[in-house]
Amino acid sequence: MPEKISCLKDRMFIKKVDGSVLIVVIIVIAVLSTILLGTMSAVLASLNQSTSIYQKSATGYGAESAAEEFLYYFNQLLEDAKNIAYGYYYKGDGTLKDISPGRVRWLLGDESYEPGKILDDLRHGRISRDVAEDKVYEGMKAIIRDEVSRFMNDVGSDASIKVEFLSLPEFKKLSDLVELYIKPHYESLTGYELDDITVNAWSGTTSGSLPDGYTIYIDVSKKRAGTSSDKEIKRTLRLDVGIAGNSEGSVNLILNPSPTSVPSSPLDYAIFSKGALITNKNLTVENGSVYSGGDMTIDGGAVFNIDNLISKGEMVINQDSDSRCRDNNIVVRNMIYVEKSLKANRISPRSTNIDAKTIYVGQEMQLYGAGSYKFVQLFSDSNVKLAGPGVNMEVSALASIRGTLEVIDGATVTLKSNSAVYCNSLVVRNGSRLILENGAKLYVATTPDASTIISIQNNGGTISYSSSFTYPPTPAEIDEIRNRDYTSGLLTTPLPADSVGSHQLGSTADIIQTPPQIVIYGESFINDNEARIEISDRLGLPIVDFSTLQLHLISRGNITFVGGGLTILNGSIISLGNTFNINTMGNPYAGLTLKYQMPSPPIQQDIENNTGIQPSQIIYTEADAVGRKTLYNILRRNIVIK
Repeated sequence: MPEKISCLKDRMFIKKVDGSVLIVVIIVIAVLSTILLGTMSAVLASLNQSTSIYQKSATGYGAESAAEEFLYYFNQLLEDAKNIAYGYYYKGDGTLKDISPGRVRWLLGDESYEPGKILDDLRHGRISRDVAEDKVYEGMKAIIRDEVSRFMNDVGSDASIKVEFLSLPEFKKLSDLVELYIKPHYESLTGYELDDITVNAWSGTTSGSLPDGYTIYIDVSKKRAGTSSDKEIKRTLRLDVGIAGNSEGSVNLILNPSPTSVPSSPLDYAIFSKGALITNKNLTVENGSVYSGGDMTIDGGAVFNIDNLISKGEMVINQDSDSRCRDNNIVVRNMIYVEKSLKANRISPRSTNIDAKTIYVGQEMQLYGAGSYKFVQLFSDSNVKLAGPGVNMEVSALASIRGTLEVIDGATVTLKSNSAVYCNSLVVRNGSRLILENGAKLYVATTPDASTIISIQNNGGTISYSSSFTYPPTPAEIDEIRNRDYTSGLLTTPLPADSVGSHQLGSTADIIQTPPQIVIYGESFINDNEARIEISDRLGLPIVDFSTLQLHLISRGNITFVGGGLTILNGSIISLGNTFNINTMGNPYAGLTLKYQMPSPPIQQDIENNTGIQPSQIIYTEADAVGRKTLYNILRRNIVIK
């Protein structure tokens, strides 16, 4: 039992309590109505107008109303703390700051959470975009907890609470807020007495002394009618308020999803082709993104684990029956964007497996190649057609198909639990199936024929044949990709050639980096033999091992690799020509493994000077920065006996 002190201000204190720590996300919510009993406006109105509600029972309503007022201002504190945390990481234009003030390093004991360090690691490819976002989130969380802790401990925080209709300064301490405003305001409106507020801090988990939640006891009482001194039995309401984390059984508010930004600079891409792109067989790409300004042909055996796959034209994914060719296995963590049609062709015994968060296809989408096609979200402005045995598509959240969904010749489409699919018309026949898992919803604007209806396997879903629905909107980034000019600012002057090494090529090295970085320019072509000569002379190496370097290749012609030569590349490839054909001479199935790495700032500057390519700004809105997880949770709210 916390100690009681005579003065209300003195009675308010913080204690550290051990026990199970509930971690709850804090990035603050504006809609308290979802968590509390009603909106704060309704609560304040009830304080003024519905005095009868308090007189019905002196055992709880008084404490409830005091809790409402307290939580209203506590939410203001969290909002202000969130803004402070956002300002620590982001400039006014929404770009990540390139400085490291040191506050988060002091709070978390780790330099890697500072904004400048995150930006540098991201630019150099040392961390992925997802890791960068997680580090920003953890740093913001630490700042918010620190601000709240300083407020609740009466130390005084930078975060503050302002009561709009008072001339009083902003409140930066809990005791001042309660004694100077909440207590007199509450008592004058309700006729109840606010006897005590006691705040116990939970023990922090990841940041030492920073609490991740608070247990708050609010004591109220009311004089009995007709007496001057006797009071009813005092009632105490307990609130467990979690900060910054997640907890089973709590009320979770999911805000907008994390930003799925598609980078705007060619430097952010493992492969960037200004024009059409034709890959070699057995191409492996790890991290970064792949972009084609025209048609894209993936010529079999592709293994991608990347952020985005973008084609401003048509995309064709081929299979190859040769035993030396692999299956296509394409994992895209964010967006597949195809401005025209997408065709996945079939050749036995190969398969094509695609797993993507979001896919957009502007024209017809034809999935004929055997394999698994898994999408969280699918958007098509035309038809989606699946044909052939072994062709299996899953939609786990949403599909918006403005044309016909056609499933024929043994193909299968599965709508996962609680997903929703919208289409103009539906055709399922010739041994194909459309499966609805429990809670799935299917909306079709026109009633399909009988053969289609009997081919639907409904395992607890809902089906509607009506044109009354509205297609869900496409994500904003789809329009951003469609309207973005990725080649804006590119220079038309020839790429540099110099007297070092190959006279056909030019290069610049950054030997301070580990491993050393080098950019090679080839106006007409680059092949690995000429690249080897260039690197040997530029770095003074008698033997060139490509796998020990970070290499960035930029050409207006083709880039050719010889099987057994440059087969592992750490860095990136940029083609500024009309067509980029990645060739592998000798053994066409030798393949190339490209492990994306961001060029260092000196290399970025050299590339900008010679090509006009500028580094992209990593931009998030405030809503993006704070909307990644659930926020502010009430874990417990009930009357207790103390």
